Amino acid sequence: MTILGYARVSTNGQVLDIQEFQLRAEGCAKIYAEKESGTNAKRPVLNQLLRDVRPGDVVIFAALDRLTREGPYRTLAILETITSRGATYRSLAEPWADTTTELGEVLAALVGYIARKTRQDILRRTSAGRQRAMAAGVRFGRRPKLTLQQRREASARRKAGERPEMIATSLHVSASTIRRIKD
Repeated sequence: MTILGYARVSTNGQVLDIQEFQLRAEGCAKIYAEKESGTNAKRPVLNQLLRDVRPGDVVIFAALDRLTREGPYRTLAILETITSRGATYRSLAEPWADTTTELGEVLAALVGYIARKTRQDILRRTSAGRQRAMAAGVRFGRRPKLTLQQRREASARRKAGERPEMIATSLHVSASTIRRIKD
């Protein structure tokens, strides 16, 4: 079992000293530290930690907000990645976020269940709203760049042998828009 630590601050002007001190005091053999925004999903050091974690390892962090600032679903996804690799985790600031104990495992599972249930409810409600809107005649997606009359004109001009680039210039669209028109 290896104890791994993760420390993060958002800007180069901030220091990692306090977090690194706390993680060393917890016995971390290796500390993954980076200066990146918590809203950035592509953090190289965090991603390296998630690749390096092995079964039996313990990942410790100062607080959940050090993992991410992207919201509860991203936080849970990171924690799920850790546990799916056979490792456990522990937050120093949130005692309930500790899968190294049985109670912590139960609490983490409960929080995960609540988050999944909330997400399912959101998806169900947005789907129902989308269906109601469609039934009311709301159209989704981008508006067509050309009217039906312009598409007919462009199609006729292409059949007559005019180059798509010339048609596109006169209609103020790209040549690829003209090429996508079905004849």
